[in-house]
Amino acid sequence: MKRKKSAVIVATTAFVLLGTAALAAEIAVSSKIESRVQQQLPGASGISASVPLTDLLSILNSDSIKEVKIDIADYTLKSNGRKSSLEISAKEISKSASTRIGSLDIKSTVAISQLLAESGFSDAEIVGNSLQISVGAGGLGKALIFPKYSNNQIYFQIKSVSIMGSPIPASSLPADIQEQIKSRTVKDLRVPAGLKVKSVSIGPKGLSVNFQGKNITLDSLALSL
Repeated sequence: MKRKKSAVIVATTAFVLLGTAALAAEIAVSSKIESRVQQQLPGASGISASVPLTDLLSILNSDSIKEVKIDIADYTLKSNGRKSSLEISAKEISKSASTRIGSLDIKSTVAISQLLAESGFSDAEIVGNSLQISVGAGGLGKALIFPKYSNNQIYFQIKSVSIMGSPIPASSLPADIQEQIKSRTVKDLRVPAGLKVKSVSIGPKGLSVNFQGKNITLDSLALSL
């Protein structure tokens, strides 16, 4: 019985030690990645990085990193001067001096308060995945508008309209109304080097733009992000 208890204690101790070592290694790797991001994006704050624990051994013994996720709480985009949060997912990253990223996804989100201030609609509010604005005489009507991306521009289109509670399909509205909304909300978007816009959307945190790219060098990304 004592031998069994001793074996359990040894196994438990070994498990704890291995877990502690893995955690320490993960913290060390994440810290190095965070420092590199801070060097490349000196204006960024609230940087946190994480790597899958299952990849730690390969990271420590190879010249590349399979996958890393990076969150940046506050960063001013060079393309438009807007403050944004960034969610970055990078895969197949070389650890050489000129870091190359095999696959990159970036989600840039402008805060709700900033979005509403720039919308030009004084009483706008986010409802689900749309922006609700007042329309018509005296603001008796409500319209839901959603973001679209085309030709390096982000703008809004009408999703639906209701007048005093009675819904009107967007398809039955005059074309010039859609054009008015577009012209009032259109913003130029300069896409960072090597990336393409995958989608634009509205959510609880604000307006998000999803970028994707392959075989991106970290230096060129930092210069244009």
